[in-house]
Amino acid sequence: GSATLFPEGKQTRVVINLVNAPAGVAQPAHIHEGSCDKLNKAPKWPLTPVKDGRSETVVAASIDEITQNPTAINIHKSAAEAQVYVACGNIVPTY
Repeated sequence: GSATLFPEGKQTRVVINLVNAPAGVAQPAHIHEGSCDKLNKAPKWPLTPVKDGRSETVVAASIDEITQNPTAINIHKSAAEAQVYVACGNIVPTY
């Protein structure tokens, strides 16, 4: 899958597309401080749950704020099984 961050001034649009996601299951998603190898378990910014492989959220933080320290997007199996991570991706600036 992929996650793309689009700067929108003082906000950032986060679009997630997962492959092989379960149909009809809301999968909680968050931006965490740290990296996938060393994730801070407390979410920094909540994202709209991934449903049917897609999520789109406008985060109340600029792209610079999100990327000033290492951050990662983490996706959980379901709300009931939030301790099970199904996907994680480090946010890497491309500019």
